[in-house]
This record gives sequence, structure tokens and C-alpha cells, in this order.
Amino acid sequence: MCSIAVVTTQLIRFGSSIVPFSLLPGIYVLGTLVFTPLENGFGWMVYILLGLMGVPVFAIPPYGGPSYILKPTFGFLLGYLFLSPLFSWIVQKRRKASFYYILFLSFAAVSLPYVPGLIYLWVIMKFVVQAQISFGYILKTGFFPFIGGDILKAIVVFLIAWKAKPLQGK
Repeated sequence: MCSIAVVTTQLIRFGSSIVPFSLLPGIYVLGTLVFTPLENGFGWMVYILLGLMGVPVFAIPPYGGPSYILKPTFGFLLGYLFLSPLFSWIVQKRRKASFYYILFLSFAAVSLPYVPGLIYLWVIMKFVVQAQISFGYILKTGFFPFIGGDILKAIVVFLIAWKAKPLQGK
């Protein structure tokens, strides 16, 4: 999980200076569907710690180091860290769930990191950067341009996981 996250952020880095385009939401959903809660939590913890130690694995400059905690998008990484074990546990609990149940979980998994992500984005922009912004601006910057693509990523990785792993109900 950690390796996949590192590779995707190393190979695909582009977008705005505040919130970049990233494949991490898809990787996160894929992980929740195929790995155990412990593997998910540990994988995201290792990924984040590598970045905070200075390994250039994150999506926007400086790509790593302890100062990345002050980046507006760090809250999304925290969301992945804490939500991936939860969603993985739900999937593991209902291993033989229906196609639509797991698809719904994929949508929920890709959507919920926006809660800590957008709150963190607002706090950093408002109190660290000291920008005079509204929460509406945060939605226009960090939610609306990305949610459609993230849902599409969730659908793609769900279909891959559905075919590759025994998720299907019998």
C-alpha cells in the first residue's frame, strides 16, 4: 500500500498550488477494499512518516519534510490514515456483501476524507497563511473540482477489486 502510494505521487504530480490532482484517492479506496485494517493503517502511517522525514513522496512542493504538516492538503492524508482502517474493517466484516453495497462503501470511502481535508485546508489557509477566505472558497478550491474525478477513481478501483478479489456475494 505504501509503495503504491509513493509510486503514484512520484510519477503523477500536477495541478494547482493549493490542491493538486492526485491518484491517492483511488489508491486509498483500493486499499480499503483489498487490504486488512492493520495493513491499511500501517501503510498510510509509513507513507506519511516517510514524507515527514523528508523523502519526496508528497504531491506538492516541498514534496516532503516536517514542514509539510503546514501544507493545506495535509488534512486529506490524515483522513486517509484514520479512515482507511475503518472502511477496510467494514469491508472485511461484510466480505460477501453485494456489488452495490461494496460500491456504496467505495463512494463513502472516497467522500469522507473531504471532511478532515477541507476543515484542515480552511484552518491552514485562515490561520497559518492568514488568507481572508470563506468556507465557500474552500469548497470551490478543494472539493468541487475534485469530487467527480475521485468518484470516477473509486468506481474504477472498485471494479478492479471486484474482479480481482473475492468480494462478490454468493
